[in-house]
Amino acid sequence: MTPFPLLQLPLVAMENVLCIMDPFELIDVSLASSRTKRVVGKFSKTKKKFLIAFDNSDPSITIHSEQKSWKCAIKMNEIQASQYKRDPIRPGVILVMVNFLTNLIKVSEEPLKDIMKWFDHAREVLNCKIDKVTFYLGSESIENRETIDWIAAQGKTIDDMEIRNTYGEQSDDDLKYLMKRIHVSGTLSLINMKFRKQFRMEIPGKPKHLHIANSRFIDYEQLLRLKSPILILRQPSLTNQEINRFLKSWMSLETHLELEAFKISISGPNAMNQIMNLPHEKTNYPNLIEAFNDEPFFIEVEYDMFTIKRCDGKKRATVTVKRLWGEWDFYLIVH
Repeated sequence: MTPFPLLQLPLVAMENVLCIMDPFELIDVSLASSRTKRVVGKFSKTKKKFLIAFDNSDPSITIHSEQKSWKCAIKMNEIQASQYKRDPIRPGVILVMVNFLTNLIKVSEEPLKDIMKWFDHAREVLNCKIDKVTFYLGSESIENRETIDWIAAQGKTIDDMEIRNTYGEQSDDDLKYLMKRIHVSGTLSLINMKFRKQFRMEIPGKPKHLHIANSRFIDYEQLLRLKSPILILRQPSLTNQEINRFLKSWMSLETHLELEAFKISISGPNAMNQIMNLPHEKTNYPNLIEAFNDEPFFIEVEYDMFTIKRCDGKKRATVTVKRLWGEWDFYLIVH
């Protein structure tokens, strides 16, 4: 291949060439020399910031722009990578385009360490920030904490994080460490979580949307401390009476003044007899039916709706129940 004299071009011409390159190409060019690294870095700082999604289970970095995404994934062996076609230009690299996502696949004996090393270089030359993390708590605590520290070094607060724990209670302490080191401002989801029987953990900060798939560790006092506007609690330890007290605390302006939506698992529709033992009125307004069928619930209303109001008269909340996938949930939206 004939070398291209990029650094010999006039400034405007050089920038025009860099403008047509995708992030992978910019990173490749930056590896040519320390000078090209400085040129690409300086050029990238003038452009709109890329948003980055990091996944530690299938180690990958996905770079997002407004129109397109680019994903770099590292596999442990050639068999895992064999589903992809090789790039004829770059030996050892597999590049495939799927819809608006370009996949860059590499092979390594240590995929997680190498994807973090790859991004350490990428963030030196691209204008980018990690805004989404998918974190699987593995069986190796040392690796968990090294990865947590690496994410925290990018920034102590990120927009969205999904945490999965398939190894059970042995990862409890690592989960607590993760919660202390990294705060979430957008959506925080704890999925497939398994804990010790007496496990307790605080949720720091105020995620906009908090979803806990196994919320048995959340007692009533901690529920009152949760400040997220959108709360979704599955498999709770809370009783019907405690849910009733929670609603009364909202009505009396004691807690959750910024609450927008609340969902919690219940035993069935009869639980409403205890939960709604407070002043309320039955309602069937079409706009409220439409509201339940919108974010964050997207459900069709099948059962009665009841409305409660805050003591200052500025806010109301409407509730209903729904059975999905064999489980009953209590839904509330503030309006």
